[in-house]
Formats: sequence, structure tokens, C-alpha cells
Amino acid sequence: MRRLRIDRVNLELALELSGEEATAYLDAETGEVLFVEADVSRELDVLLTGEETLEDLQASVQAQTHLSDLERRQVMDAARVELDVTGRYLMIPKQDSREGYRDMQAFIETLGDAHLRELLEVAIHGAGAFRRFKDVLRRYPAAQDDWFKFRDERERERLLDWLASEDIEPEFVQAGPDEDPA
Repeated sequence: MRRLRIDRVNLELALELSGEEATAYLDAETGEVLFVEADVSRELDVLLTGEETLEDLQASVQAQTHLSDLERRQVMDAARVELDVTGRYLMIPKQDSREGYRDMQAFIETLGDAHLRELLEVAIHGAGAFRRFKDVLRRYPAAQDDWFKFRDERERERLLDWLASEDIEPEFVQAGPDEDPA
């Protein structure tokens, strides 16, 4: 396994934010977490001709006067991911609603309060299960806190399993969303 310094905050944020509008990637060389938003990918598609190098694209992106500096950086991040042929950028898995549902079921099984357990078992059946589950827990603050801890631990375990499957042993640092973890 290779050891890699990874910003814990950005990695956890990637798990929360990945969806249809954004995809997150882990740079397997630096540990940086890159967020590629759908609209940035569309902007990149307009600029790509299929023949350019990353350096050519950099010049083209810099020439785009309608883009802010932040947008230019985001387009270049997306380009690095798009043009990568080495496997350097690993797509961070998106949270699966089935896993979230299984987490709710497993949490319910841990509860000692039979009444709350029954309320939650009823709440998770059918459409809107996640909303009803949260609504019930809102009336039980201590159980809600326990749920958040339980869910976070399960997500952390899945994340560590994914990193291990990529042969990465993380060294977590807490640099924050806009800081360099090195």
C-alpha cells in the first residue's frame, strides 16, 4: 500500500457533494481532492478539440475572458481529469441510496427504545423513507445525535474500504476546503 496525505475535510465533503451536478476525484499522487461540476465539464467540452495537450488547453482557458480565475482553475482541474491516461485521478465513489437505507436499518437495530425503534421501522417503508426517518429523529435529539455518529462512522468505513481497494493508506490531515494539505 502506498501512503498518501489526504485532506479529511475535503474528502468527506466529496462524499456529501458528489451527485449528478458534481463528481469528485482523488489525485493519487498528491492526495488533492478535485471537484468537477457538470457546468464546468460542459465548458471544457466546448474547448476540447481532441488534439490538444494540457499545455495547449491552458492557453485556451486563459484566453477565455468570460471566465473568472476560479472558473479557469476549475476548468483546468476538469481538464487534468479528462485528459489523464495514467489513472492518476480516481473517481471518489458517490453515496449510494441503498447503502444509506441499509445504514438506517442497521441503526434501528441498535436502539434500545422499543417505541422509537417501531416508529423508525414504519418510517423507512415506501417512498419518502429518508425524509420520514429524519422527521422522526428530529423529535428525539439524543437519538438523532447517535444517528449522525453512526452514519458518519459507516461512511468513514466505506471510504477506508475504497481507499484500501485502491491500495492507498491514508494519512489524514485537516487543511480545510481551500488550503493545501501539504
